[in-house]
Formats: sequence, C-alpha cells, structure tokens
Amino acid sequence: MRVQLENDTIRVRIDEDELAELLGDVALLGSTAFGRAFTMRYAIDATNAVHCSLDGNAHEWRLEVPRAQLLDLQARLPSKDGLVFDIPGHDTVATTVLFDVDVKDSLKRRRNA
Repeated sequence: MRVQLENDTIRVRIDEDELAELLGDVALLGSTAFGRAFTMRYAIDATNAVHCSLDGNAHEWRLEVPRAQLLDLQARLPSKDGLVFDIPGHDTVATTVLFDVDVKDSLKRRRNA
C-alpha cells in the first residue's frame, strides 16, 4: 500500500492482493515515521456504509471505503480510473481521497496468467 499526502488530498494506491484482503474484511495497516518527531499510523478498511469516511487524528487515522465501490473497482480491473471521494471538513475545504489499484500490477498479473 502506498499512501501519499499532498495539500488537501490523500492518495491511496494498492495492488490486487491488498484489494482482495480489504474485500475479505482484513484492514490494511501502514505507518510512516517522520524521523524522531512522530510516527503516523493509518488503516484502510472496507465498510458497508454508502460514503467514504475518515476518522482519527494526525498520528493515527482510519479511512473507511464503501465495499460496493471497491467491488465495482475490482470488476473493472485493470483500470486507470480509481475511486474519488470528497470528505467535508470543519470550516475548511474538503479532503479529497484518490483510491486506485496499481495498473502495472494488474496488467502484469494478466500477462502472467
């Protein structure tokens, strides 16, 4: 899993094995150390909710992605078009979540199958 933060956007890129784990009710866990200052921990989870949600704090957060949309994404692999969610902020701009499956991984799997 690769997580990138830029301005008001979170980009999550996973491979097909990780997508299968999510759909099998296994949360994807990751962390990023910022030197000795702090470590950011994050979890990505599939949920039966209709909307994507983000909860937690700067050091530990959880992104819940709608299972129905993950299944739709899985059905159209390989695809460069991932999922896009806008999560409203508190008197701030929305946080945009870009969620996709690595196209190179998907194409490689199909060539080797």
